Amino acid sequence: MLLSLGVVFCFLIWALFKKSPKHVIVSLFWLLIVLWFFNSLFFGFSRVIVNPTGIKIEYGILSLKNTTVPLETPWKIESHLSGIRKMRKVYTLRIGTHESMRVKSRDKYELLKRIGETIDKLKGRGTNTREKVTS
Repeated sequence: MLLSLGVVFCFLIWALFKKSPKHVIVSLFWLLIVLWFFNSLFFGFSRVIVNPTGIKIEYGILSLKNTTVPLETPWKIESHLSGIRKMRKVYTLRIGTHESMRVKSRDKYELLKRIGETIDKLKGRGTNTREKVTS
């Protein structure tokens, strides 16, 4: 996220230094594309903080979608087939209407389960392993 923003800012500073209005406009256009991408539906959240006041969902430093949802918000782990030939199985954590970034490995899948179990523990319900498999 920061790398892409840094590259665009370097081009913008270079264009300002060279006093090239055409390059400044192109750099600003690319800056808008970078900001749009990291706030679009293509980019899921990457950090979750669970505490008694709610579930804080963070998409990243460039995102305007960071939010806090109540503990009562339902969660589930979904599996999807990914890749060009739809051969890889990836997992996402859905909290309400917010979807996480896709993970592939088994240990990351276990991390998603532990996040959900932590949410349920704070709700006072014990463990819950809700999974929905979609193809």
